[in-house]
Amino acid sequence: MKKLITIQIIVLLSCCCFAEENPFHKPVPIRDGFMLDGLDGKITNQGDKWLFTVYEPTTDGKGFLTSPAEILPSSMLEKLTSIVTPETASFRIWGKLTTYNNKNYIYLSYFLQVVKVSKPDVNEPNAAPEYKDMNETQIIPDEALALLKPTRVINLTELRKPMGVDSDGILANRTGFLEKSKEDCYFGFDAMGRNIDLLQLPLLKCQVLEDIEKEQKASAFPLRFKIFAIVTKYKNKNYLLLQRATRTFTHGNLAR
Repeated sequence: MKKLITIQIIVLLSCCCFAEENPFHKPVPIRDGFMLDGLDGKITNQGDKWLFTVYEPTTDGKGFLTSPAEILPSSMLEKLTSIVTPETASFRIWGKLTTYNNKNYIYLSYFLQVVKVSKPDVNEPNAAPEYKDMNETQIIPDEALALLKPTRVINLTELRKPMGVDSDGILANRTGFLEKSKEDCYFGFDAMGRNIDLLQLPLLKCQVLEDIEKEQKASAFPLRFKIFAIVTKYKNKNYLLLQRATRTFTHGNLAR
């Protein structure tokens, strides 16, 4: 009986490993709204897009963040891009993950530059010996202690001033319509029946945007939504990151 249980466990683990390595296995992203609390990784760019690649896989218990994730345009991203170089591309970031079309994106709220340090070779003959108390018994071998030393440390000298999101704001209880161009989605603020042009702001990729896109696609008429969103700026252009959107109904007394 024990042998049968052992075989079943081995088969189950083999199936799990095969599923992770199978190129046809659909990756599961981390849920929208998952907070990043000091995650180390590397910053790269592809044209106008900035990407963050984690050094170690991150999970929320169901999904994984393993591949490079695009950093959404924001005031904090603009501050980061002003100091990042290929030689100083390692950072520890704070922020929030969003999900859109089965991919994760990052809304950045804070960052610190990280410097890699090399671990000392305990077997190197010229290495300076550390002071040891002869009356103490060493429990952990030197080889194990060397592995416990950190390989990345925060570089505070590169920070000229505290990095905050003072440029970001909140937009609450505003109504309007979802509008699409060839490249982006916009939120057109409601004119409430008046024939005037109002501000249109690009919408950043997130789960709420994906949800209202599906609602609009299922309708033959423009739908009006009331939104709660974060307003941020990148390269003198304002963006909206939706936090909540609910459909509103006119009951026929307002223009579509």
